[in-house]
Amino acid sequence: MNNPYRLLPPLGSLVGFEAAARLGSFSQAADELNVTQSAISHQIRTLETHLEQPLFHRVGRGIELTDAGRDLYRTSLEALETVRQGVQRLDAYSKPGTVVVQILPVVAASWFMPRLAELKSSNPEVEPWLYTGELTAELVETEYDISFRYEPPQIPDEIGAQFLSERRVPLCTPSLLETFHSTPETTPLIHDEEPDDWQTWYIRAGLSRENYSAGLNFSDPVYALDAAAQGLGVYLGNPDLAAPWLEKGQLCKAGEHVLETGRVMYIVTQDRDLQRPAVRALWDWLMAHAPSAHTATSSGKKQAD
Repeated sequence: MNNPYRLLPPLGSLVGFEAAARLGSFSQAADELNVTQSAISHQIRTLETHLEQPLFHRVGRGIELTDAGRDLYRTSLEALETVRQGVQRLDAYSKPGTVVVQILPVVAASWFMPRLAELKSSNPEVEPWLYTGELTAELVETEYDISFRYEPPQIPDEIGAQFLSERRVPLCTPSLLETFHSTPETTPLIHDEEPDDWQTWYIRAGLSRENYSAGLNFSDPVYALDAAAQGLGVYLGNPDLAAPWLEKGQLCKAGEHVLETGRVMYIVTQDRDLQRPAVRALWDWLMAHAPSAHTATSSGKKQAD
């Protein structure tokens, strides 16, 4: 089997090369890296031998990059900076209070962030690190300590609790409220990609309209809520997630009929993660503030006591 790295030069030599190319001097590169000038010269010779071509022209007592050297300098500069940033990011994993949370964007924006100051006030030792994306692997295969998702615990040692019961009501600006009440068959609608849509709501509310799909469409409910707050239509959304807009009076509930979808959002962690004080503190805080009744469940018999 071919080794994909067989063409790579000794990677340590790239550090000396990058410094010498950037500073235009072997001696200055040696000073910056706290090594001898002969060590820098050795790294460059090793690199040139491996690549079978010169990287510098020796001009008097100075150096100039060859065409190949300039090309390699651009590549090594980008590569080393990428590695440096990647290593720097690892520092966060070693901070005692770091809790990595996989959370859906709409929950992060509309529920978690408005309460972040309260979390930090009551639990100053907790440093949440939010990843706003879908969970694409089992929790045990990821770096996440807590995950928000629409499935209950799936494997042994996963512990879950109900966080949010999915229910949807029409939401609109106060100025659009009367229009929706008087002409629900023509009022502009706003859609997201959730499976329970406007047609279901109209049928269950005993109403009808000719076109249920007309109107603005958004994949992210946050943008749908923003569009509704701008008066661009009526959005069928979860009032728990719309709380920031409802509390500010930007949106109001536009109908009494509530569409209960039966879907449940869970928070899920692992028993081993709950042994860490910061994870346990954030978990307990989430349980105490969850919009839904937080009945603990798990894939086995363990409870998040």
